[in-house]
Amino acid sequence: MKYFAMCCASASLLLSASAVATETGADLLVKGSITPGAACNVVIGSTLNLGTIKRSDLSSDPSKETQLEEQSVPTSVSCLQAQRFAFVVREAGGSDPASDKIFPMRANDDQKRTGKLFLLFDAQSTKVDGVQGYATGADRMIDLGSATWGPATSPRENLPITNGRYAVGFVTEAGSTEAPANIKDLSVKLLVRPWINAVNDLDLNADIGFASDLGLEISYF
Repeated sequence: MKYFAMCCASASLLLSASAVATETGADLLVKGSITPGAACNVVIGSTLNLGTIKRSDLSSDPSKETQLEEQSVPTSVSCLQAQRFAFVVREAGGSDPASDKIFPMRANDDQKRTGKLFLLFDAQSTKVDGVQGYATGADRMIDLGSATWGPATSPRENLPITNGRYAVGFVTEAGSTEAPANIKDLSVKLLVRPWINAVNDLDLNADIGFASDLGLEISYF
């Protein structure tokens, strides 16, 4: 197989919100941009409203975390010609030693951990050139062209995203162990599941602004 050097383009997502003791609104803002020279155009965009996060919205058990409502972010890739590519998602502050599926959220002022995100690619929304698609993964540390892929997800299985650990591509057959297909147009929803730290681990004497700086990298191979 002829080897092509991997090219990368990056998109940035800024996730921000406020956990407060009073009735203050909180927004989760997601923005996307691509550096020039990419072979495909990637669009990530939505404003997700977390609503008002009050002390009474947090777990009644001060030792337990609070899971907020799941949000979804539409994501699309369009290429002038069909390309084979995969995504890698990273949080700028690094991974969590407890699990590579955790994307930390940190306070804006002192960078203390205030919560975490779990990210997944939504299976039922995935479309590859207009037909049903399925997410598949491979170790990003290996040449993606020769990596072992899959098996791909089933129609009702959402693929968890790891923080920089695995690359995610897309195929058109459930359970496939083939490498990602050449794709011209991809659309998929990114599912965001936020968790807020236990009350015992938060200082709620004042508003807490927090963020998670996520980077989406697309690699061609």
